[in-house]
Amino acid sequence: MTNQNIENDKIKFENLFKSFFADLPNTSICISNNKIVIQEVSDENSDPASVDLELKNEKYIVYFWDGYSLAETYEAINYDDALSKYKKFAKKLAKNLRKY
Repeated sequence: MTNQNIENDKIKFENLFKSFFADLPNTSICISNNKIVIQEVSDENSDPASVDLELKNEKYIVYFWDGYSLAETYEAINYDDALSKYKKFAKKLAKNLRKY
């Protein structure tokens, strides 16, 4: 099985971030070889809202945390499936941050 490197799609993730979070200045993105994190930058919340995509043990794991009470996890072997879920969670995070 050939795993795609998250770092190879760096531009794709940066564009996704700009698309969903351009009007939300209190957010940040961090991209490494095996992980990407978009999170809220907050002094008030010690566990800020975030969405992560991580390659771990030959699986892609997508984490969503709304910063308050909702946590979701999705695991996939296929990179495209994980990427699709990551985009959905990122859109959900942006929508939630706009509400509050």
